[in-house]
Amino acid sequence: MGQRYDEFADWYAGYVSSGAGRPFARSADRLLHRLLGPGDDRLCLDLGCGGGAHVPALTGLGWRVIGVDVSARQVELARRTGVAAIVASADDLPLADQSVDAVATIMTTTDFDALPPVFAEARRVLRPGGRLVVVAAHPCFGGVFVEHDSRGRRIVHPGYRRHERVEEHPLLGDGIRSRVGVVNVPLPELLNAVTGAGLVLGETAEDDGDEPVPVLFGLAADRLPE
Repeated sequence: MGQRYDEFADWYAGYVSSGAGRPFARSADRLLHRLLGPGDDRLCLDLGCGGGAHVPALTGLGWRVIGVDVSARQVELARRTGVAAIVASADDLPLADQSVDAVATIMTTTDFDALPPVFAEARRVLRPGGRLVVVAAHPCFGGVFVEHDSRGRRIVHPGYRRHERVEEHPLLGDGIRSRVGVVNVPLPELLNAVTGAGLVLGETAEDDGDEPVPVLFGLAADRLPE
């Protein structure tokens, strides 16, 4: 899986920093700011950090950041931002139990074939009272089976209910999805994976963009104090 992302790591870094993906990346950063809040020099895991596109948003909130990604090339790019980053799978983290104060995973849910083990690992490494923040393509309006028209309307095609990886589809577009594929994640799959991991859902939010229909969805869930 990591090699799939290695091939497009440099292209994606440009896509989110100065290309067509930049508005979505900045919108995701604003959701992160709203849901995660100030770090006060505490430790946050950037889970699926990619090339480090969202590290400045995290450090700007006062978090110390460690990144994890399955792609060696993306980890190499992330390290250039000054963040400590390691190559690892999201469902098998090389971190000790209760070792981080927050976990942020940004634009990654459609990359994971199975969400429950990812969120179970997030809970394991969170300290009691710690927070998981997920910022993702909107399950209802930003999925692979959703068609956008020039007036900002959304047409949901058959397939929304299926939780599956899609490698080829007319609606994949010309961004990262057409290059590495995408996992369609219905809203219940996302929410149930979070609560099923033993985290308590605290807040949900949608992007603040100019489109009449939201493209991004965010949530915050907490590991309760013990």
